[in-house]
Amino acid sequence: MRPNQFVMIGIIAAAAACGGSNSSITGTTKNPPPTPMGGANITIQDFSFSPAVDTVKVGTTVTWMNNGPSEHSTTSDTGIWDSGGLMPTGATFQHTFNQTGSFPYHCTFHPPSLYPNFVGTIVVTN
Repeated sequence: MRPNQFVMIGIIAAAAACGGSNSSITGTTKNPPPTPMGGANITIQDFSFSPAVDTVKVGTTVTWMNNGPSEHSTTSDTGIWDSGGLMPTGATFQHTFNQTGSFPYHCTFHPPSLYPNFVGTIVVTN
């Protein structure tokens, strides 16, 4: 195994422990996996989430992809999802939103107290 495969195995195990069946993380690719019908994509790059606010319908799967040079995470402020650890460059994480509401999130490794613009929100509507 290559060294980054060990990292991904740990990330996948941690994501499974934290995220349940509504979340998943995939390996390092330069292109995100196909977004499920009605899905949304969020890019992580340069200590920002783009778009920072995204509005989706109930049942939408959101895919975050790390396109930056640093490892990051996507972590719900209220514990609903957590990518489970560092997402290396090119890694993706997916979570399906099955309830309405406003869901703020951040990067655990670059907290809002130090990176106040490195936050995002998913707004889920009917």
